[in-house]
Amino acid sequence: MLFGKNKSLVCFAPNDRAVARLFCFPCAGAGASMYWRWARLMPGVEVWAVNYPGREMLHGQTFASSVEVLLEPVLMQRELFSEKPFVVYGHSFGAVAAFSCALQLQEAGIRAQAVVSSARRAPHLPAAHAISGLPDDRLLVELDRFGGLPAAIRQDPEMLALYLPVIRADLSLNEIIRIPDSSRIDSPLYVFAGTDDCSVSSTELAAWESRTRSSFEFIVMAGGHFFIHEPVEAFIAYLRNIVAISLQEPDEDVMAF
Repeated sequence: MLFGKNKSLVCFAPNDRAVARLFCFPCAGAGASMYWRWARLMPGVEVWAVNYPGREMLHGQTFASSVEVLLEPVLMQRELFSEKPFVVYGHSFGAVAAFSCALQLQEAGIRAQAVVSSARRAPHLPAAHAISGLPDDRLLVELDRFGGLPAAIRQDPEMLALYLPVIRADLSLNEIIRIPDSSRIDSPLYVFAGTDDCSVSSTELAAWESRTRSSFEFIVMAGGHFFIHEPVEAFIAYLRNIVAISLQEPDEDVMAF
């Protein structure tokens, strides 16, 4: 395991021979460990996971109050993005964080080979529903609809008491982030959706197309809000192909090493 300078970036399986890097941004309430399995499924790609303030190895830090604050420790390590070709990916709340990161890197002259988003409305659209301020019991009902609350947390009052402030902070930030309508990336953009995801509409997902000056692809997979885990190997196969296409490398090179 390798940490970046301030532990906001974690590489679970460092690989000097990797052909590219994949930077993964977690969903609301999650940390870098959300992606710990991915490295072994993409051995030719060095997978780096972002860790937000206030959780896992950054437990005790103040939650980010804006996307700029959220990304500041990540962007302090720009050399990790410039050393090799890279792709950024984010799920749900992580999708807007990943897109914002790609935008800021682009402004600094560092362009992602591709940007991949899943399960979130386009970043210039307002939130249709705000749930971060709901009482605990009603918030849990909403979270259960998404199917993303692990049983180990749901059934343990102490763990739940630690978890709820984390996901509230992320949900609150997710609800207020609005990327300016004029902001575009110059990288190919891929957007994924689950057939049974009740958290976002097809119209909100398709609106991502206006966020790129390059190519756009919208892919629908079977499953709910967390379709990327149903099973994870199916989604990783898509990611491997995206990396291979963006590098113009055979897929077997992405699987190598």
